[in-house]
Amino acid sequence: MSQQQISRRQFGAFALTGIGTTFLLAGCGTSATPSGSGASSTAAAGDAFKKATLNFAWWTNPVRSEYTSKIIQDYTAEHSAITVNQAPGQWATYWTKLSTQVAGQTEPDIIQMDQAYIAEYGGRGALLDMSTVGSIDFAPLKSSLDAGTLNGKLYGIPTGNNAYGIAANKTLFEKAGVDVPDDKTWTWDDYLDICSKLKKGSGGAFTGTTWQSGEQDLQIWLHQHGQELYTDKGKLGFSAGNVADWFTMIKKLFDDGDGPTPDEFTNDVAASLQQTLFGTNKAALGWTWSNQVTAYQQANGGEVVLLRPPSVAGSASKNGLYYKPSMYWSIGSQTKSPAQAGALISYFLNSTTAAKLQLAERGVPVSEKVLKVVKPLLSDIDQVAVQYLADIKSEIKWVPPVPPKGTSTVASVTQRHTQDVVFGRATPSAAASAFKTEVQGLVDSAS
Repeated sequence: MSQQQISRRQFGAFALTGIGTTFLLAGCGTSATPSGSGASSTAAAGDAFKKATLNFAWWTNPVRSEYTSKIIQDYTAEHSAITVNQAPGQWATYWTKLSTQVAGQTEPDIIQMDQAYIAEYGGRGALLDMSTVGSIDFAPLKSSLDAGTLNGKLYGIPTGNNAYGIAANKTLFEKAGVDVPDDKTWTWDDYLDICSKLKKGSGGAFTGTTWQSGEQDLQIWLHQHGQELYTDKGKLGFSAGNVADWFTMIKKLFDDGDGPTPDEFTNDVAASLQQTLFGTNKAALGWTWSNQVTAYQQANGGEVVLLRPPSVAGSASKNGLYYKPSMYWSIGSQTKSPAQAGALISYFLNSTTAAKLQLAERGVPVSEKVLKVVKPLLSDIDQVAVQYLADIKSEIKWVPPVPPKGTSTVASVTQRHTQDVVFGRATPSAAASAFKTEVQGLVDSAS
């Protein structure tokens, strides 16, 4: 196994960008042959700063766009041979665009990836096995790598830890004269009751809660009932009956008028964060991932806190929460510059200079060194997300399996069947049966 010759200037640059010297000294600077049109490329560490143009895609919000652009500018100023074409987008259209790019052989080199799509893109050969990329320092990230590994191949590296929850706008709670609940003990009945009090207390100025109806919402509900969306064998792990109960609870929330209207729900799930009901002070509670809290507070200007989801048992240890990578960095298999792409990803993950800009917006950093630098710099609202992850750590009992290939659209499937229920087009029971049949069909068609 031959080792690339690396100049002293390159060696110093590796240290600055967070690319570990262990990979250089252990002979990991070897060539790799990624699949796709970039098969002639090399992933050798010594190529990390050679001339290349990288296309970089991510879904975004104003906070993320600003610091991501600054990090890229700093990196390319240091490494002038690297040009980066930035392509920020909105979640609602991001995946349609990416699938079109993959099919058209214009796939980005660096892709901000989500767990729901790891198997979809990785399993179909659209993502590079990043374990072959010698320009990435994996050592500080070791604890997180299993979450991006499928069938022994590393298709994504988590950007940070994340957890689902409910953001509460304390400013609106005070206006409505409602106390923030004890999130360690509240039940779904408590949740519905508080939403009603918020709506009434506001005099109609805002509603009680938003609703997402994503697969993460259903995942938590199912786990509270001893089931899960998927098994570790890639099979469905739930009954239609438990999904029907979930739809019944949702129907009550909408029928009582204490959440969004059906039309508002339809608009909200497709809106940018700043335009959602919670982002515009039209809802006092908003279901969200912990890394989005800062952007939400900047949007609505309220005092925002994070709450655990309610549970059937009224016990925090039984609410079904789990740590989820907030997102991943992946490399497209069509790239012609895997080493250069890997070096930039390593900079985002391991550089304390980059960390001082992105803080915890892409999730709480995995690297202990990076987290130590970041924590003192966090705003009060950023600290809310970090503390939330620390508070729930002892309560988390499981890690959901990587979703099987074919299921990347399940979030929209879940939302569509929710629409059928809240618009009165289907009963909870009929919607649940249709949902299970449709998801099974997605899995079957991909196998």
